[in-house]
Amino acid sequence: MKKRLYVYILVLILSSVLLSGCTKKESEKVDTQTDTSVTQQEEKEEEKPVEEKPVEEKEESTQDSSGNLEGFGKEKVVLGQASEFEYILDSIEAKEGEKYYEFTFKISSSQEGAVTPLFTVTPLPSKGVFRVSLTNIFDDNSTITHSKGVAINKGAITALTRIVTDSDTTRGYDIGVQGNNQFKVDVTEEGSSTWVFSVKVSYDTNYTAPVIDFGSTKFSSEPQKIEGVTSQQGAKITDYSYIYSGGILKFSLEVASGASNPIPSLTAQYNDEGVLFVNFPSLEQDKVSQWGSVINLPAGVKVEISRTGQESVYMFSGINNRKPFRISASQSPNLVNIEIDL
Repeated sequence: MKKRLYVYILVLILSSVLLSGCTKKESEKVDTQTDTSVTQQEEKEEEKPVEEKPVEEKEESTQDSSGNLEGFGKEKVVLGQASEFEYILDSIEAKEGEKYYEFTFKISSSQEGAVTPLFTVTPLPSKGVFRVSLTNIFDDNSTITHSKGVAINKGAITALTRIVTDSDTTRGYDIGVQGNNQFKVDVTEEGSSTWVFSVKVSYDTNYTAPVIDFGSTKFSSEPQKIEGVTSQQGAKITDYSYIYSGGILKFSLEVASGASNPIPSLTAQYNDEGVLFVNFPSLEQDKVSQWGSVINLPAGVKVEISRTGQESVYMFSGINNRKPFRISASQSPNLVNIEIDL
């Protein structure tokens, strides 16, 4: 009996020891799992990529090197409308601005119901001008004439000049430009039947003018010449015009080339018979020579044109006593001028 009791007590003691050990191992296992879970979570947080802030891009300026201004461009602009109303050109003014030169044309009408007159500005890059055209002008109180313009010579803007037109009631003006100039046209109405048209031409401050021979500044009967470009640079004659005023006959040839210098080479002198020979030795093209061989000019003068190969010759006859002449050129508008003091 005592022996059984002893065995039973021994079994209880061993069971307690075994249960105690198992409980401790379970506790250690749980603690270990918990620590591992925390460590993995920390590792995941360290591996999470850092968000990068987007780099702010600076906006590029829309203003180019020529000082491009809002509303300025190089496309043809037409304001007003064609009509049968008669208009007066009251004045033309030129004003220097900070970034552009402004030309204002004041036009009015005394007729009731007159509409805004037709006003056109056309860029002519081959001629180096912005051409201003006005129609139905029956009276002109401005001071701009064919022989008197406005010199600018700033920001690749050369001058404002009046050109010859086909009609007495049409006015044409060239604003000479040499660089990457642009323009803007506006109109405002002042009171009743009076309009002010504004043509603003931007400066091109980066323009560098080429070295050009502009010919003579004085009248003389002696031989004269201009050293310019040849057919290799695309020298050409594209049109002509003439005017006779104050005893001076002015015959102008519109010229162009593929180079920065549009003026072709030429020589001018009288022959033994008193005929003024103007010789262009090297032209890629001469459109005027294709339109006819003789042009009758005022004061009994006529010019005969001949072309052989790349050479064009303009012969002025009807000039008495070898009168003084002047050979000159201009850029924007691109012209060669033959002036004879009759």
